[in-house]
Amino acid sequence: MKTVPEPNAELLSIEDVKEDVKTLDLLLKEQENTKELEYICERPTIREMLNKLMSNGICRNEEEAIERALKTFITAVIE
Repeated sequence: MKTVPEPNAELLSIEDVKEDVKTLDLLLKEQENTKELEYICERPTIREMLNKLMSNGICRNEEEAIERALKTFITAVIE
């Protein structure tokens, strides 16, 4: 069923629509990246390493473990 817009309703400008599309595109990409990261973190070898870091009290949570591991890796490779 087709609905008619309200007669006094303000229509979106082309710029508004472009900005909305750009924002939605960024959100979708962010969601894809989050799902990919979750998939990587669920790999058995990665899960085991993260659990070791947390269970030994080296890191409080997965986020800290990943951040510290990346910093250590980058320092070892680049410096």
